[in-house]
Amino acid sequence: MDLKSIPAPEIDDRRTEELRTCLAAVHERIDRAVEQAGRTERPELIVVTKFFPAEDVLRLLRLGVRDVGENRDQEAAAKAEQVARLVTAHEAASPAVRLELPRWHFVGQLQSKKARSVARYASTVHSVDRTSLLRSLRTAADPASPLECLIQVDLREEIPEDSRGGAAPSEVPALAEGIESAEGLRLAGVMAVAPLGEPAAPAFARLAELSALMRVDHPQADMISAGMSNDLEDAVAHGATHLRIGRDVLGNRPPPR
Repeated sequence: MDLKSIPAPEIDDRRTEELRTCLAAVHERIDRAVEQAGRTERPELIVVTKFFPAEDVLRLLRLGVRDVGENRDQEAAAKAEQVARLVTAHEAASPAVRLELPRWHFVGQLQSKKARSVARYASTVHSVDRTSLLRSLRTAADPASPLECLIQVDLREEIPEDSRGGAAPSEVPALAEGIESAEGLRLAGVMAVAPLGEPAAPAFARLAELSALMRVDHPQADMISAGMSNDLEDAVAHGATHLRIGRDVLGNRPPPR
């Protein structure tokens, strides 16, 4: 393929300016939340690009975004390849402007059979919630480049039997030990989505407590992935280290293609 023939969006096009404005607004919200919480460390922003094109990821990279999230492997695997081609084409056309490939975060429910595919492009998997997935990731991971794993926790006060992702809090210690002992995996912390129909703040407080308990035995597992467009302030107030923001940066999601 002729890399120079791959079209890349102009740095100053209208979409780039939309993203620049939205990113600035989100960063302002984060700064205010950090100040209100009396925190000294600022959470990292992961921009979730589900259903948005690879060209938007390139725009985000040129606006300084380093961490990009996806939650469907079929889309994410193809997009990671497209972004790599776009970055190469961009550098061929503008050698003075160097871009790094994004750090890809897989943030959605993950089928065990997709573990090998995700391990090829993701630096971090936020949704480890069962031993069968842990085993698949261990088989797929490259010990020379360990895959960061976060345990997704179901924060609902009463957990029914359904298909929603997340381990029960009582299951977290065993999963943590399993990840810690697996060659090729690195225990990074915990992740959660605020429960539907429940206030976000008390749920994120429970997540912070689980994180603190985990760090007694695994002090390096200090990531807390929590907070989206609707509840980032509550997440920051309860110690989130990574925020997963999609809509408020990219706009309303287009229909899936």
